[in-house]
Amino acid sequence: MKTIARTFYKMPVNVMFFVTVPLFYFLFVLAYKPFNMEVFLGAGQGRYTLHLIVSTLIVLGVMVFSRMLLFLLRRAIDLNWSLYVLWCFGEAILCGLFLSIPMGISWADRPYFTIMSLCILYMCAILVFPLSLISMAVQLHVLNKRADLAPTVDEKTLIRFYDEQKRLKLVVSSEAVLYIEAEENYVHIVHLDNGKVKDFELRSSMRALEEILQRHGLVRCHRSFFVNAAHVELLKKDANGYALAQLDQEGLKNIPVSKKYYDSIVALL
Repeated sequence: MKTIARTFYKMPVNVMFFVTVPLFYFLFVLAYKPFNMEVFLGAGQGRYTLHLIVSTLIVLGVMVFSRMLLFLLRRAIDLNWSLYVLWCFGEAILCGLFLSIPMGISWADRPYFTIMSLCILYMCAILVFPLSLISMAVQLHVLNKRADLAPTVDEKTLIRFYDEQKRLKLVVSSEAVLYIEAEENYVHIVHLDNGKVKDFELRSSMRALEEILQRHGLVRCHRSFFVNAAHVELLKKDANGYALAQLDQEGLKNIPVSKKYYDSIVALL
């Protein structure tokens, strides 16, 4: 499962959580009195306003503690979405546990664990709204920011690779293709995907791809290889005098260059 964006660990976002969540709780309970909270917080002694303020301060305290902890641990943890949801529920449960202390004293004639269960239930039911809404707003902001930063791709530069059954298997920008290697009944399309080198195996032949590869600027350098000249850093010869193309990405093997294609490769560099 994907991890949450690093934006969730930043201090401004955490400040937004521990300001907005208790404010939402106070206004929501004050305006709507859900779950007959007026009676529950009043505890039959007319202490509704006092307990509303106390419970709001509890929510504030828990949120400050929890979000500051998330900020301080930002370099040590990397939560996925399941763990983040559990973290949020933990915040609500912790609020309920702390609220059960003053409410358990006020409702002395009732079993404490009954009061504690109600406190946890009410807090989870109310706080799920602000926690969910703020989290979705932050995630939407992250996605919009990524979309704005994402480079636009010209449709004309996209290469669509089909297998032998004419099924579309891969769409990639010609600029991202590093080289293509034939291996028996397959070709390996080595390309960049978000800055990482990927190797996609396609059931096809070099002959079937030759026309579309040449149309998108890739050049044959060997009977088993096509290479993107834009990614060739230099040409060199090995101990046996065979020409090799060194690409601009670390960890890649050198691509053989046949004498037949050597001059055409040199002309592109």
